Amino acid sequence: MSSNGNPLRARTQMLHQLSFEKIRALYASGEVSPVEVTYSALRHAENVNLSINALAMLDHDRALRAAAQSQTRWRLGRPLGPLDGMPVTVKDFAAVKGWPTRRGSAVSSGEPQATSTVFVQRLLNAGMIPLGKTRAPEFNWKTVTDSPAYGITRNPWNIQLTPGGSSGGCAAAVSAGVVRVSMGSDAGGSVRIPSSFTGLIGFKPSFGRIPASPLPSAFSQVVHTGPIGASMREIAEVMRVAAGPSGKDWTSFTGSIKDDVQALSDDAKRLTIGVLDASRWSASSCEEVRRGMSDTIALIESSGFNVETVDFDVAAATATALIFYRVGCETSLRGVPQAEQSKVDPGLFDFVKPVEGLKLFDFLEACRLRDLYANALAELFDRVDVLMLPTMPILPFEAGRLSPEGWHSNDPMSWNPFTPAFNIAQVPAMSYPVWPEGSTLPVGIQFVAPRYCDDRLMTLGAWLEQQIPIRLSPLAYTL
Repeated sequence: MSSNGNPLRARTQMLHQLSFEKIRALYASGEVSPVEVTYSALRHAENVNLSINALAMLDHDRALRAAAQSQTRWRLGRPLGPLDGMPVTVKDFAAVKGWPTRRGSAVSSGEPQATSTVFVQRLLNAGMIPLGKTRAPEFNWKTVTDSPAYGITRNPWNIQLTPGGSSGGCAAAVSAGVVRVSMGSDAGGSVRIPSSFTGLIGFKPSFGRIPASPLPSAFSQVVHTGPIGASMREIAEVMRVAAGPSGKDWTSFTGSIKDDVQALSDDAKRLTIGVLDASRWSASSCEEVRRGMSDTIALIESSGFNVETVDFDVAAATATALIFYRVGCETSLRGVPQAEQSKVDPGLFDFVKPVEGLKLFDFLEACRLRDLYANALAELFDRVDVLMLPTMPILPFEAGRLSPEGWHSNDPMSWNPFTPAFNIAQVPAMSYPVWPEGSTLPVGIQFVAPRYCDDRLMTLGAWLEQQIPIRLSPLAYTL
C-alpha cells in the first residue's frame, strides 16, 4: 500500500514497532514525536484488524490528544517517565474512563465508564497512549476468542487458526505489530494460552501484584491481570508502573519490581530449573511440544543452569482449579437478566453445568484441595527456583471451534491441562515461545516461580530473549 503522497504517512510507517528503548531515544532527540508513533500504530491497527478482529474499539481522537500532550512533555524535556508516549491496548475486561466495557457480550452496557481500573489509570498517569480495547470471549469464559456478538478473533500467523483465549485479542494485536504490550487477564491460562499460540511472552504475575480493582471479580482470587508482549524488558517496564498496593484492592501486594531486568539476565544461570517429570505431560502433548521442551532443556543445560527433574500432579491441581473457574463463569452468568440470556453464548451454559447446584461442602472441599496443591508447589520450590513444563499440549487449531477437530471433548478446558493449576496457587507464571525445527508455529514453554518471586521469571525471560528472540508474525510487516 502506498503512502499516497502523504508525508506524515510515509514518515510514520511502522515507527510504533520499534522497541520502547529506541522510541525513547528518538523522542529525546526530537527526531520522532509521539504523534507520529501513535499515527503509525493507529494506521496499522486499522489495516490488520480487518483480517484478525483483534480490536474491540480504536479511539483515534483520544489517542492523538494523549500523543500531543506527550509530545509537548518530551519537547520540554519533562516526560512523565520511560513509558511516556508508548502506545498500549487493554483487554475489554478492564474499565477505562470514557470507554464502554462490554466483556465480549451483547448484554453488557455500552455506557462509557465513569472511572478507570487502578492499573489502567496508572498506565495513563505514566503517559502511555491508549489506542483502544481488544477482543475477548463473552465474560472471558473460554480458551479461544470469539463471541456471538462480536465474531471470531484470528491468529496473525495463520488467520484460519485461533490465537487462543481469553486474552486472544491482546495476543493477536501484539503479534500483528499493533502494539508492543497489551494488558490482559488470566483466570485459568488466559494470558499464557494465547501467548503460546502466537509466539509471545505472556506474563501472569503473582496474585495481588497488579491491583484487581474494581472488586469483587466474579473469578475472585484466581484472576490475575498481566501483560502480553514482544519484549521481557518492556513487560517489566509496564509491570513496574501497573504493580503495587492500592487502597482499592485489599489483596494487592506491597512489593516492588526490580529496576533493570535486562541487567539481571546474567544472574539467570544461578537459578535451578526444575523440569516437570515427563510422565506428567509428554503423553498428552503433540510432537512439536515435546521437541520444544527437549530443545529448551538442552539449551539451559548446555548454558550452565542447574537442572533437576521434579514431580507435581499438575493434572489433579488443574481439575481443582477448574471448579473455581467454572464457578466464576456461573457467577458472571447469574448477573445476566433472564430476558437477556437468549443473547448469551450458548456454550457458556454447557460449560457451567458441572458446578450447577454445587453445595457449600463441595466448595469447601475444593478449597482444601487448592491449599493441598498450593502447599505441594511451595515445597517443590524449596528444592528448585523455577518449575518448567509446557504451556499447552497442542498447537493452535481452526478458529471458530471450541476444541481441535477430532478432539475427545468439546469442553474448551479439556485441552488446557497445564495452566489453571498456577492460578489457584496464586504464583507467577510465564509462557515463553520457542520454535522447534521444522515447525511453522510457535510452542510455549511455561516457567513458574514461588509466590511474589516474579523477578525470577523476568530475569529468566530476559536471558531467554537473548538466546531466542521474539518473532512477530508476517502480518506485522504488512503495509
